[in-house]
Amino acid sequence: MSQEEDLEAAFHAAHSTGLPYLSPMGPMILAATHLGVARDSRSFARIFDLAHALVIRECTSLEQELGLIETERKDVRTSRVFYRLTDAGDALFEAKDD
Repeated sequence: MSQEEDLEAAFHAAHSTGLPYLSPMGPMILAATHLGVARDSRSFARIFDLAHALVIRECTSLEQELGLIETERKDVRTSRVFYRLTDAGDALFEAKDD
């Protein structure tokens, strides 16, 4: 499977949960984190050609409202947020990885 196919499969795993994501970007952030494609907001925004502020907003929702990611650190100067999946975030992909 190619990285693109892996990302698409992971996106569908996260999206199919029915969780109240702010946008389709939420499952994509989770999928990219799960696969190690991007683990910070700035990299994700750059890779997927998105506004960094929108990515930060989605990350905030994923953390504070859904508990699927947690912030490891923040760069105050650039607003870059480094994050990882929580146990609940990892669980979205466990059945799909087996």
